[in-house]
Amino acid sequence: MKKFNIASLMLATALVLSACGNTADNEADKKEDTKVEESAENKDDKATDNKEEADKEEEKVEEVKPENAEQAEGNVILHRGYPKSEGARSFPRIVVATSGDKIVGVSIDEYQYAGADKGYEAVANSDKGFGEGTAEGKVLISKMDNEEQYSSEMKEAGSPTSLKETYEGISQFVKGKTIEEVETFLKDKSEDEIIEAVTGATFKSTPALLNYVTAVARDDQFVSVGHAENPEDITFKAITGAPHGEKSFADCVLAMEGDKIIAASFDEFQYMEDAEGITNAEDDFTQGYADSNKVLVSKLENNDKYSALMTEKAQSTVSIKDNFEAIEKFISGKTAAEIEEAIAAKNEDGTIDSVTGATLKDTANYLQLIVDAAKK
Repeated sequence: MKKFNIASLMLATALVLSACGNTADNEADKKEDTKVEESAENKDDKATDNKEEADKEEEKVEEVKPENAEQAEGNVILHRGYPKSEGARSFPRIVVATSGDKIVGVSIDEYQYAGADKGYEAVANSDKGFGEGTAEGKVLISKMDNEEQYSSEMKEAGSPTSLKETYEGISQFVKGKTIEEVETFLKDKSEDEIIEAVTGATFKSTPALLNYVTAVARDDQFVSVGHAENPEDITFKAITGAPHGEKSFADCVLAMEGDKIIAASFDEFQYMEDAEGITNAEDDFTQGYADSNKVLVSKLENNDKYSALMTEKAQSTVSIKDNFEAIEKFISGKTAAEIEEAIAAKNEDGTIDSVTGATLKDTANYLQLIVDAAKK
């Protein structure tokens, strides 16, 4: 995005006016000193006013106008991504909010397989169709949905801080900084120096997570857009659920300002054959698969393949990505109560006429997931 950069132009104009005023002063001194002084003062006042107005314009962030007409417009962009790292035992879900060239917020979660007998809360549908893709004796968990237990085990292993404190420390560290500033910091500092600089973040994974944040902030593949009165005041809420059937689960992140949803970012995960896995094929994470030929995938990352299945099985003419973006556009700027009104008007098949561009029969369920997140 670009800023309205007219400050230089207006200042130059002011200087020209001042110069003209000085010339006029020299000529008029011979005739009417009093009038010259008043004229100069008026011109100085006008130049000052123009500069102040230009400075205010300089601070504004230009509204984003995405190429996709189904997206909202605004001054906040949510970027979603799943950076890969060699040998990973989990996969990160990173959502970064940017406004102009600044990072104004970050939501982090990580998904990992755990023993089914360890007492963790598994992701939705783990006891149904989705669970069939998971290796026997294991369940897939969201670390944030299990933050208390996960952090307790980390502290028993010697960690001085919780998972939540580490994630929040990373978010606070990057907030208000440009992407380039964070990248320069990461380039110039050692891993120990990075961990020391990020208050509350003591995990060894802190440098990697910060690199993930900058990578996702620069990635425009999966974005949603909204408008905030003050982008740096937005807060995040996240939720997991099962809005569509029994073979997948959803991850939803909201950027909020007060009770208003500025923007939403969501995706679903499912086991599929011949698809791009959420991690590298050789990573430790894949040991959680019941069948190595059926890998865990992001529907967004496999939009073409998944949408082709939608067309084959349900004669869908709208891709899953376009459906998700239509829903994200619809909820932008609304409160939970306003979305609930739309849900109440759903058709018998679950579609909602007011959600332009969304043809999914479970559209109402996706909206309900967003409402549930907003009310957390």
